[in-house]
Amino acid sequence: MHRVLLIDDDVAVVQFLGKMICWEEHGLQLSGTCTNAYDALEHCRESMPDLIVTDIGMPGMDGIELIKAVKELSPRPRFVILSCHDEFRYAQQAVQMGVEDYILKETLEPQSMVELLTRIKEKMNKEDEFHSEVQKLHLQAYNSKASLKEKWLRDLLATPVSGNPSWMRQLEGFGFQPLLPMFIPVVCRLHCLREALSRYEKKDTVKFIVENAVEELLKNEPDVLLFSYSSKEFCFLFNCRKELKMNPYERIADVCRNVQQKLSQVLKLPVSMLLGEMAPDLPSMKRQVAQLLKEAEWLFYAWEPKVVKLSELVRTVGATEEPLVYYYEYADRLHRFILEGNSDASTAVRPFIGFISERRFSPKAVKQFVFKLVLDMMLKLKFNPQYTNEKLQRDLDQLTSITELERWLVGFVRDAVTLMEQISQQSKKVEIVEAQKYVRLHVDHKITLEEVADHLHLNPSYFSRLFKKETGETFIEYVTRVKMEEAKELLNGSDKTLETISRMLGYENKGYFVKVFKQYYGVIPSQFVYHASSAAKDFIR
Repeated sequence: MHRVLLIDDDVAVVQFLGKMICWEEHGLQLSGTCTNAYDALEHCRESMPDLIVTDIGMPGMDGIELIKAVKELSPRPRFVILSCHDEFRYAQQAVQMGVEDYILKETLEPQSMVELLTRIKEKMNKEDEFHSEVQKLHLQAYNSKASLKEKWLRDLLATPVSGNPSWMRQLEGFGFQPLLPMFIPVVCRLHCLREALSRYEKKDTVKFIVENAVEELLKNEPDVLLFSYSSKEFCFLFNCRKELKMNPYERIADVCRNVQQKLSQVLKLPVSMLLGEMAPDLPSMKRQVAQLLKEAEWLFYAWEPKVVKLSELVRTVGATEEPLVYYYEYADRLHRFILEGNSDASTAVRPFIGFISERRFSPKAVKQFVFKLVLDMMLKLKFNPQYTNEKLQRDLDQLTSITELERWLVGFVRDAVTLMEQISQQSKKVEIVEAQKYVRLHVDHKITLEEVADHLHLNPSYFSRLFKKETGETFIEYVTRVKMEEAKELLNGSDKTLETISRMLGYENKGYFVKVFKQYYGVIPSQFVYHASSAAKDFIR
């Protein structure tokens, strides 16, 4: 649907134009109204309309000046001028600038305006169809070559490599003339894939945009060939010689930094780059590329996009350690933060991010940890469909850096705090919400009905009846359920002893805790095996 912007310093005219036409019935969307040219120009910078209907005589910047300024931003919009002046010089300027029509306000009628908009819309539709066809043909031609190069790279990685010269001839077919004896591969990885997808919507689109931009940047570099590998990774193959006078890595790093800078500045696509070692032949180049693709996962821990040699890459310190050992500690912190309704979500997330950054667990293990953490929180809070299991998996899979993970997790915690506030505000019995909140925040104590009633300034008998009526379970049943759910998490997510767990849940001795646990779950804690949800089991990085 084509978007329309209305501009006139007379508010009454803007309102009249807005209501005079049923825009959506004519396949148009009224995207905004402005009463001066400066606001209109700012609107265009943020969201460029397809059609601009503007007054010509406005203070400060008039309609003609506005049209010139908008045309510098984009050639796409079409313009209609409204004016109180029946002067030839205004009409002449409008024609010279390619304005669709010049209308005197005193002759403005709804029917004539609709007819004009219909004609303009037909022109825009034909223009869109033409550009679409041109883009489709260009895309088909480009994709054909890009697909052949990607196939060459995947075949290289998947099949045994021999001395068959056809491999090199294929490179020549891509316009690459490897005259020098050595090759240096480079693997490039998008620093924030999920944010790129939120901007460009589809993986194929991101891939296409990156390929086109990088090809353009490398067009004057004859010794470099680009290979796309996935929506988040692409590769360079540099042809060079080993010599003492000139270090080829200096030139390669310069080329990489230039590409990195342009992608970030122009397309808002920050990229990290991992430089391989010199390879004198195809088998060694294959080993290099395979290793680079594997080791590029550790770029996850780069706070900012970087260009780094494989030999200088900082890998793991905690690869042999299981992060889920620390699950309960961070789950409890996060849960308490959300229940307390804190507003600064970053203060809850920062310690966890610092912890995994210091330990450097494998990125896959970190995502599994976060998946369980968030999934359990969703179940506890009865989160809305905004975070389904499938979306959660997809989101985490798309995170390519610890920076992006931190921003995503802060967003989730902020949503969770907002949800808790909404639940509190919407509840007909705020006392019940406060009671439940009190129990979850004091689960490590022995909690009595009288204690909570006193906290709420209610009569214990009245509070007991109220709780049963509103929730369908007694207060003691609720306390037991909360404690048993916590016990289940502790048994599954920590290596704490039964004595420690019973104390953490406010039970005076282990024997009574074991008795309550068996009554609730049907088995004693030592026999209990907590099966994670099938979604967690099926989690794929």
